Amino acid sequence: MSTEVVGTIVLTVDGVEYDCASASPKMVTGKKPVPTMNREGRTRKKTKTTSSITLSVDVIIPETGDIDWAGIEDGRVTIESLDGGHRTTYTGCEATDVSESYKLDGEAVRTIEMFALDKIIEN
Repeated sequence: MSTEVVGTIVLTVDGVEYDCASASPKMVTGKKPVPTMNREGRTRKKTKTTSSITLSVDVIIPETGDIDWAGIEDGRVTIESLDGGHRTTYTGCEATDVSESYKLDGEAVRTIEMFALDKIIEN
């Protein structure tokens, strides 16, 4: 068992890298139950629809060089270990919601809700 942990999260937009405080990817499988009428009163059928990937990314707000976060198109979020042994990249990222958060003892962050078109795992 490895003792190394994932250590960096980077959002890349138009070739410029932005450090992230956190990232929360979510995979929606597209599997759904189909309720039917039967004697047991239970669901016995299922279907598979389109799967999707959503991310919630907290980006540290820069003092200068801020961009139009709501206008992000074709971005890339990379989560990797410091030694490069683990790397997961989400491509085709586009923003759907943008919010800001300010804390007394921490840095100001911007939370970006986005979807991704693909997930690439490199080991």
